[in-house]
Amino acid sequence: MGDSAKDPRHSSRFGMAPELGAVLLGGIAVTQIVAMPLLVPIIAGAFQVDAAAAGLIGLANLLGTAVGSLFVTIFLPKLRPRTTAIYAALFACASQIGVGAVPNFTGAVLLEALAGAGAGVLLALSAAIVGESKNSERGFGFILALQALVAVFVLLVLPEVSSAASLMPVALFLTALQLLLLPASFLLADQDSRSVAQLATQAAGRIPSTVWLYAVAFFSFSVAVGVIWVFSGILGGLAGIDVNKIGHALAVGNIAAIVGSLIAAATTTRFGRLFPLFSVSVILMAGVSLFSPGMTLSVFYLASNLYLFAWGGGLPYFMGAVAEDDSSGRVTAVLPVISFAGMGVGPMLVPVFPTANLFSQVLGTTLMAGIIAIIVSLIARILQRKRMGTA
Repeated sequence: MGDSAKDPRHSSRFGMAPELGAVLLGGIAVTQIVAMPLLVPIIAGAFQVDAAAAGLIGLANLLGTAVGSLFVTIFLPKLRPRTTAIYAALFACASQIGVGAVPNFTGAVLLEALAGAGAGVLLALSAAIVGESKNSERGFGFILALQALVAVFVLLVLPEVSSAASLMPVALFLTALQLLLLPASFLLADQDSRSVAQLATQAAGRIPSTVWLYAVAFFSFSVAVGVIWVFSGILGGLAGIDVNKIGHALAVGNIAAIVGSLIAAATTTRFGRLFPLFSVSVILMAGVSLFSPGMTLSVFYLASNLYLFAWGGGLPYFMGAVAEDDSSGRVTAVLPVISFAGMGVGPMLVPVFPTANLFSQVLGTTLMAGIIAIIVSLIARILQRKRMGTA
């Protein structure tokens, strides 16, 4: 690792307007994603589709988010962040309100994908700007804490505005919340992308293999997160839990996610690099293992708190692990793509497990992804220590 004083990623001070705007964008742009555990059954119920088809809603939104993030990663040198963010916010809002007006399920899935693409652009811009701040890991922690706050609000309010007669009240609520992206976009400066885009040429040397390994671990962790986030509401419904109670449980769980994010922001590498990654992966798997057809509301609360705490704390730790050795900033800039691609791929892997029990399929997929994240993180840390001459 080079001297941080000479690292171009540390030339800006976190807390200035562009970084503040980036944190706000990163926190608010997840509105659609955090709504998925309730939005999926709401849309599925409106169009009377089964649980398997309902998963397409969350999948489309997450893959759309990944495409939007990838767009920013590819065209970052040519983009003007403030202008791009404003257009992306308007696009996301227009697509979201369209979900309430579309007459069929296929149209709703398509519009959720388009709304996700707009959000993905905003999330990628947020990561690129925060990634070059003085303490990127702390910045990512603040973003995750804000995302959890947004999730609490969305999950508490969404059941109250949902209507069996129309999706429009839900669409209007989500659109109104995402309109807050516009004032946040104006905090950005259109020249920010140039400094971010120049990181690759300013930094010397190739990207260490440990960066790629941590990125793979981050992808695998995101796969596990995507599976349970998309299916948690469905599993709660299959267990006979009322949708309003599911929303309240997930809202409480997001308070645990806030705690996890703030712990990550406060501790950074105080407990080393591997231990936090191992801990959040194990906690995530433990939470998912509690989901069962006969679970009570209290068990659902406990399971939701565990996996959301792991999610809130895990993402800053994994993103910080990638950014630590990535002096070029190239891999750090694509972290939103990696995250949302993983969250999109995760639900697609659920049918791979040959069992008719959706609970077993979700558990098997999550355990597989969590174990891979731990193993790859361990390999990355061993190689990192060898390179530093401490092993």
